Amino acid sequence: MTNHQDDHDIRAFLDRWHAPAPDPAAKARLIDSLNTVPLPAAWIGAPTLSARARVRQAWLLVRSQMRIVNPITWIASLLVIAFGVLVTLAIHQMDGAAGMIPLVIVAPIVTAVGVAFLYGEEVDPALELQLATPISPLLILLARLALLFGFDLILSLIGSVILAGAADFALGSLIVSWLVPMTFLSAVAFLLSVLFFDPLQSVLIALTAWTGIVLRHFANFEALGGIPDVLAVSARPILIAAALIAVIVALRLAERDERFTRKDTL
Repeated sequence: MTNHQDDHDIRAFLDRWHAPAPDPAAKARLIDSLNTVPLPAAWIGAPTLSARARVRQAWLLVRSQMRIVNPITWIASLLVIAFGVLVTLAIHQMDGAAGMIPLVIVAPIVTAVGVAFLYGEEVDPALELQLATPISPLLILLARLALLFGFDLILSLIGSVILAGAADFALGSLIVSWLVPMTFLSAVAFLLSVLFFDPLQSVLIALTAWTGIVLRHFANFEALGGIPDVLAVSARPILIAAALIAVIVALRLAERDERFTRKDTL
């Protein structure tokens, strides 16, 4: 009975309450006063965290982002990579050919699709709360990227071990054959998601480009003869460098968007 009466009183108070009118002059004074004391100054003199505490802090940050990534992403990654391993084994048992390895094609696609959905308004519905925390949104974004990429990396490594044990694939060569393209395509998808702020558009562009790359390398289409074979062994250092540049550019663009968002929310 008491709780019901309390709820009634609260509703009555909220019905009578009116939000104060915004005062632009007071807001300007508040912003000026905050600008005189930089936020990092509040941390001067704080105790330095030990290496163990930093590792724990990083782990807590990564673990907290597991709730943000859509659970369907984990399930889809597991099923698609498992399918790639089974198809690879089936093709190898039929003709023993190792020219086209489905796992090499599937692993980059799975990771790139997941990475494309790590950035955007749909992923961060409570962006204002995130910006109010002392942790940089760039660190949060990197934690998501490391979490998803690491998950797909572990799945692909397990699949490679299975293929190396069940067939005559060289484990080291097999891992490199999908790891480099996966890193490259994921970085490109990440950059596209930051550029267009649209995961579906980013996925479409990344998959279109990947289709052309795969057809150029495995099918040797004449129409794609003028395109460099980026899946060739000699092109792997270029792919790694391009992936690094794409991630750096994406983070810089994301940082710029973060500054604009902070400015708009003040």
